[in-house]
Amino acid sequence: MIKQHIDLIIVVLLVLAIVMYDVTIDWLLTLLHFMLEVLHIMYEWFELGIEHSVEHLFHTTRHGSQIVTFYILVLIACSIIYWLWRVLPRFYAFCKLAAAEAWLRRKTEFEYYWLSLTVGKKTTLMVTAVVVAYLASFFVM
Repeated sequence: MIKQHIDLIIVVLLVLAIVMYDVTIDWLLTLLHFMLEVLHIMYEWFELGIEHSVEHLFHTTRHGSQIVTFYILVLIACSIIYWLWRVLPRFYAFCKLAAAEAWLRRKTEFEYYWLSLTVGKKTTLMVTAVVVAYLASFFVM
């Protein structure tokens, strides 16, 4: 049933996200903050692991191992930036093509769906959308 009505579900979710924009923005910012916090903790663990490994392998002081760790991290960052410089243009072209194809496919599916409906079902669909938008407007502050 979900696969059959996925377009309607997506439209309803988009309309609710637009109508209740403050809740949507709050939820997205909370999710973004959580993800950045997890990334920061992972980075700190990685950095601490490099620092302790250098300190124990080469018997350096804490300051010396921090300097070596810094340059290792700079080398890793430069390698990642170079890799992104090589990969991102192709990835962007692929995403652009995939988005255009998905848009065309969804638009065609929606047009076929709309043309297959009777006048009564079209009216029911539009009235349902208007009623849902009206009810959702009560939750907007």
